[in-house]
Amino acid sequence: MKKTLFIIIIIAAVAAYFIFREPFDEKYEKAKTMCELADYKTALPILKKAVNKYKNTSKHSDAVYWLAKCETGINPSNVELWQTVINVTTDKAVVSEGRYFLSKGDISAMEKYVRDYPNNPNSREFILEIAKNAVAKNDMNKAREMWQILVDKYPDSTEAMDVIDELGKININQFFSFKAQPFTSFHTVERGEYLSTIAKKEKTFVESIKRINQMTSDRIRPGVKLKIDKSKYSIDIDISDNVLKLFRVFDGQTNYVKRYSVGTGKTDNTPRGNFKINLKQKNPTWYKPGGKAIPFGSKENLLGTRWMGIDCPGFGIHGTWDPDSVGKPSSAGCVRLLNEDVEELFDIVPLGTPVIIHD
Repeated sequence: MKKTLFIIIIIAAVAAYFIFREPFDEKYEKAKTMCELADYKTALPILKKAVNKYKNTSKHSDAVYWLAKCETGINPSNVELWQTVINVTTDKAVVSEGRYFLSKGDISAMEKYVRDYPNNPNSREFILEIAKNAVAKNDMNKAREMWQILVDKYPDSTEAMDVIDELGKININQFFSFKAQPFTSFHTVERGEYLSTIAKKEKTFVESIKRINQMTSDRIRPGVKLKIDKSKYSIDIDISDNVLKLFRVFDGQTNYVKRYSVGTGKTDNTPRGNFKINLKQKNPTWYKPGGKAIPFGSKENLLGTRWMGIDCPGFGIHGTWDPDSVGKPSSAGCVRLLNEDVEELFDIVPLGTPVIIHD
């Protein structure tokens, strides 16, 4: 009797094992979830078994992929399996992910990844790494190139925000230098020429020529080579951030140049819309509401050293004698910059430059 009961218990236990044991496919799916939740060590043995169990089946490439993710999660330097993943899959997203892990730490491989996957978020990480490596080698041209790609392609990313101001400084420093750039040319001064005639011939303006060539007077000598800016510009003003961004337009491309902190209407009365610069004045006179003229130099004159009017009567971009008013709503509706910033902008952008103002 006891023997019979023992046999029945054994049979029941074996039956229960086969009835209630969890199918491996379910274990595999749970292991993938564990991997997603970063519980790599728990998932690892199941995923290793899955690679062998699913060999020569349609699930094999998927199993290899998840094992590679798990092993890299445990040890970021353990990337060898990603090459196998690339070899056994046809999924473009998976290939991209595999190449991401295999490219880490290899500058040439990262550069190729950025070229091949320009819109992949992982490219932002690589662009920063490439630029960081360039800075370490004092190759600021390469660093600027990488930062330019980052800011142009991913303008709202945290990575772009980390480098945008440094890029602006480099862009301006290179622009106001004698070094040739893709958007510049050189004009050799001929006898009898004046800056005004050269500006007209080259479709630019005198202040631009003087600033780029670091000239302090209008006098020029025959034979001198002058650097000429051949590009156009656009201005974007974000009222919500109190920021003005300058963009260069050349050869069908638009590239970020620099951003400036600005003051805007303290009663939220800065106009929104698409405008153009239609007036430029140095040392401007300010006309108080009611028409009274306040000359440049007067403590009552609020316009600073430069005025750039837009085709919205009464509004424009100007300087200020009050630096603390920049970076916040502070004006009567116009856009104000530090005097040194508005002077720089004044010498870069010509009449007719588009100005977009928005929240």
